[in-house]
Amino acid sequence: MQNQGKLCLLLYGAGGHAAVVESAVIKGNDYFIFEILDDGKPPGTRLVRGKVLGGRKYLAAFHADGIRYVHVAIGHNATRERVAGVLEQMGFVYVTVQHPAALVEEGAVIESGTFLAAGCIVGARAKIGRGCIVNTAASVDHDCSLGAFAHVCPGAQLAGDVVVGTRAFIGTGAVVIPGITIGEDAIVGAGAVVIRNVPEGRTVVGNPARVVKPRDARVENTQR
Repeated sequence: MQNQGKLCLLLYGAGGHAAVVESAVIKGNDYFIFEILDDGKPPGTRLVRGKVLGGRKYLAAFHADGIRYVHVAIGHNATRERVAGVLEQMGFVYVTVQHPAALVEEGAVIESGTFLAAGCIVGARAKIGRGCIVNTAASVDHDCSLGAFAHVCPGAQLAGDVVVGTRAFIGTGAVVIPGITIGEDAIVGAGAVVIRNVPEGRTVVGNPARVVKPRDARVENTQR
């Protein structure tokens, strides 16, 4: 039987990121997706194999039936954090999903609710906080620390000892040199090369990365 030995999982979210998560679950050996929920997508919306059942109105019934495990498959950091908080208050368990092709080195710590995509690498003694995303082919090297609900986008590379704040967003293909601190809610634009610390809540772009004025910032944490 295809799902024998796997745990039942609710997937909350049905955008592009959710399709990546569903694919990882399908390829893995830990869970099978019981239902997909999303308040912003019409019932019947297809991801990879599964379709959206509906929104949050189903949650209480699922919980009453003993379904506990959920993964929030939403790319936008603040939204993922908010939804995870609601689900945990309802008594659901926010679990990590790891693609079989993700590599986690010895001594790394992965907290609950994180998504580790295909081809990503988490180095020795790195700490990945609650609800993070380490996306396709991203690299988080030794002794890095990601705050809760941070997102390291596809192909981004963090060298050793980088500290990434809560809800920070590291854009696709960005490079961060060793020892840098990325502040809480900061955004690193796609392809940026970060050689200086990034202040909390600011956006940096370019090579070398520079802070842009808020009215000029065109890099947004919008993946969903």
